[in-house]
Amino acid sequence: TMSNKISLFLFLVCMLTSCSNNNQTTIISIVCFGDSLTKGVGSTDNQSYPYYLQKLVNIPVINKGINGNTSKDGLNRIDDILKFKNSLVIVEFGANDFFQQISISETKKNMEQIVDKLKQDNIVVLVSTEDKQLNKLYSMLKSLAKEKNVLFINGILNEIWNDRNLFSDEVHPNSNGYKLVAEKIYKNIKHLL
Repeated sequence: TMSNKISLFLFLVCMLTSCSNNNQTTIISIVCFGDSLTKGVGSTDNQSYPYYLQKLVNIPVINKGINGNTSKDGLNRIDDILKFKNSLVIVEFGANDFFQQISISETKKNMEQIVDKLKQDNIVVLVSTEDKQLNKLYSMLKSLAKEKNVLFINGILNEIWNDRNLFSDEVHPNSNGYKLVAEKIYKNIKHLL
């Protein structure tokens, strides 16, 4: 009947419209979600990578880094991150899992849940690794990003790792190091903004 055809047509229009909107999320904020490297441990006056990233973009950058957080801690506070609708969330966990000898399979399970929950909520997800020093973690996060079809940043510390003048201790950059990390991240996300 005619009314059935109209109903089907309207249904298809709604489906197509919602699909195209999902692919064109207008990003209104960037949420940096991670551990001490996101928090900015080692910097002067909280000059973290989110601090420097804020200087490069015209939308709010929110620092949700907590020193010592593992992927499980991140998963436990995911609801706080889900409040930021239409955001790009940069997820950076894993090094503390390694230092606490949490198995790579456990870290993967936690990270998968974090990514799934964010993606369900129309949030653009970017997974980043600290560096390539922790091989298993790096490989797992890289393949997870590919499996989940999310963005990936190839080791935020890779380019600065060998210049110890850019670090405040064995693993944490100083303010100058975080500035370079922010510039690397910006190069990887500017096409989305």
